[in-house]
Amino acid sequence: MGSVSPLAMDDISVLIVEDDKDLVRLIDLLLREIGITKIARASNGRQAIGDLRKNVDKYSLIISDWNMPEVSGLELLQQVRIRRPKLPFLMLTGRSKKSEILAAVKAGVTAYIAKPFTPHELQTKILALCKQPDSEGSDFVEIC
Repeated sequence: MGSVSPLAMDDISVLIVEDDKDLVRLIDLLLREIGITKIARASNGRQAIGDLRKNVDKYSLIISDWNMPEVSGLELLQQVRIRRPKLPFLMLTGRSKKSEILAAVKAGVTAYIAKPFTPHELQTKILALCKQPDSEGSDFVEIC
């Protein structure tokens, strides 16, 4: 799927921040299908922030749910932008109101996928984010 070679994907490191274990397994499977094997997981934003404090430069991409216990995906995004303003951040959420999408864009989200989504949509978005060179700021990619 896509034109990114598996060799190029070997250098990609992804942090999945999601409290739904079934969705974590699906994301993990989709990442592995496109050649990404460096995958870390956090079940909430607080755990992810703790990991990022120790490993601030470790990740190439963060995939995060918005609604999670303790620290939300939006709060996580705000913390990520302080430490890594250019790090691609893909928000997965059931929130699809215009005001919510705008809040995520204002916080610096790179891309946003509203649930429910298909595995193909998620995989396509991940590939697009992995192909992008780091750019200044946090330009919003698109909404699925």
